[in-house]
Amino acid sequence: MGWGNSKPATPPPVWVPPSPTLKEPWRNVAWGKKAKDLQYVKDYEPDHEDIKQIRILLYGPVGAGKSSFINSVTSVVRERLSIAALASATTSDKSFTKKVRTL
Repeated sequence: MGWGNSKPATPPPVWVPPSPTLKEPWRNVAWGKKAKDLQYVKDYEPDHEDIKQIRILLYGPVGAGKSSFINSVTSVVRERLSIAALASATTSDKSFTKKVRTL
């Protein structure tokens, strides 16, 4: 009579209220002298006159957040939202960023 072909009904989704926003920081972080440290990074010049710029290699597995880190640092230094390296919003086993342009 078709009893074996029926599937159980899927229950409707249950609404869960969002967690309340913290009224106070959950921990205190000693950031040091932020303005002084940021100015040091902006004003940095290599000690040797033949060296015009420094390069930093970020090495890690696909999806580790290397491009997101580059974008975060660039945004902080420029004091505005900046995207130097495109970052994938999906999980994949293949590299998304193929090239990062030096600025």
